[in-house]
Amino acid sequence: MSFVIYDLETSGLEPQWNVPLQAALIHTDENLVPLAEISLRCRLPAHIVPSPGALLTTGVRPEQLEQAPLSLTEMLNVIAKALASSAPATVIGYNTIRFDEEVLRHAFFTHLLPPYATQLNGHRRADLLTMVRAVAMLEPAALTVPLGATGKPSFKLGDICRANGIGLSEDEAHDALADTRATLVLFRHLREVAPVTVATLLGLADKGLPNRMLAGGEVLLLGGASRLTPVVGVTVNPTVATSWAAVDLTVDPASYLELPSEEIIALFSQRGVRPIRTIKTNAQPILVSYEQGCHALLPDQRDLALYNERAARIREHASFGSNLATALANRFADREPSPYPEATLYGGGFLSNDDARASARWHASPWSDRAAIAAGFSDERLKAFANRLTLLEAPQSLSPAGWQKGQAWLRERLTTQADVPWLTLPKALSEVVTLRQTLPADHAARHAHLDAIERWLNEQNRFFRLAA
Repeated sequence: MSFVIYDLETSGLEPQWNVPLQAALIHTDENLVPLAEISLRCRLPAHIVPSPGALLTTGVRPEQLEQAPLSLTEMLNVIAKALASSAPATVIGYNTIRFDEEVLRHAFFTHLLPPYATQLNGHRRADLLTMVRAVAMLEPAALTVPLGATGKPSFKLGDICRANGIGLSEDEAHDALADTRATLVLFRHLREVAPVTVATLLGLADKGLPNRMLAGGEVLLLGGASRLTPVVGVTVNPTVATSWAAVDLTVDPASYLELPSEEIIALFSQRGVRPIRTIKTNAQPILVSYEQGCHALLPDQRDLALYNERAARIREHASFGSNLATALANRFADREPSPYPEATLYGGGFLSNDDARASARWHASPWSDRAAIAAGFSDERLKAFANRLTLLEAPQSLSPAGWQKGQAWLRERLTTQADVPWLTLPKALSEVVTLRQTLPADHAARHAHLDAIERWLNEQNRFFRLAA
């Protein structure tokens, strides 16, 4: 199977409210020999306020936000086509499952493209950061993990690369293409120095394997950020087939076996040791047999007989499994749905096949025909996104009344003083003040960059207030 290695640079950290501004993808064969390379930049959509902290980190200057050759919709279409043409492949990056993947999913969702494109047509997902953590736990001699400024191990891409002889300077870091190329070189390095662990983790990128392991009832080792924990799978989530609950076998089951489902729910978020672990089997969990990983446990944790005895008690309990399944199903039952469509990817239901086909027609049609296609969507979220995209990318196709309504929405979104979940211009200007207070005085270039960001934000704020 081939690989698609990718990286995004984004407008901020919250996937629902931010977008990719830069993307790079490298398609390789199974031996990690590059077959194709894509590097893309897009203009900032008018309804998004970029995080000043993100701009400062990536080095992107305000004028670059407006001068890129592509619109966001155009860039996302290129990415979607590249993913489709490379299938089936393992789609991989560095910290992509937790971050880049979420940003990409939400961007696809709000731009009428398949949100789960990295899992369609035989694709599977992997994350090189997960592999690095697994190697650090299972084969620590194979990889150098440096200490960061706080004295703790640093798993940042640049730090890991430089510690292992791979060139990625601070100036190059946070450029999508440079990060993607460095990820490819690091991937090759891991395959050479830790082939067994890498092969194990690539196998776990297929959700079927962790599903079978957890269903088998054997004592397993689950990897976290820095250590392995003995666990046993108990039950799949009745409402999400790729979510499993396992229990930490270092905790005496007597403390939770008799609890009703309502009290089990509290165990998921309690402070200290949490006896219940949720595992996403479609997110490449670090999950290995006890035999493969027991050498990485602390000496006082190597007690397979105890873990087998506890696992048997859990399996044989009359009601714990069903109570835990009920707790999984009801865990978020009291969560209020978001009133904002871009925050409803997971809570608003899957898109229908008819709407997916209509979305493809929407993209393939001239703007003059798109309003009629959008009117036929059965999902109200898609109608809202189609209206927004028309305002942002083809305002000339709107009626005068529609254009005025769209401009009023845009002004309110950007300048509101209300407590909204996205970044507004006033909140971004406040963030600039905080950043300036924390920047060392001798960092002249970064202060100049921050000044430019502040001027741009003030210009945007002034424009929309005058327009109002």
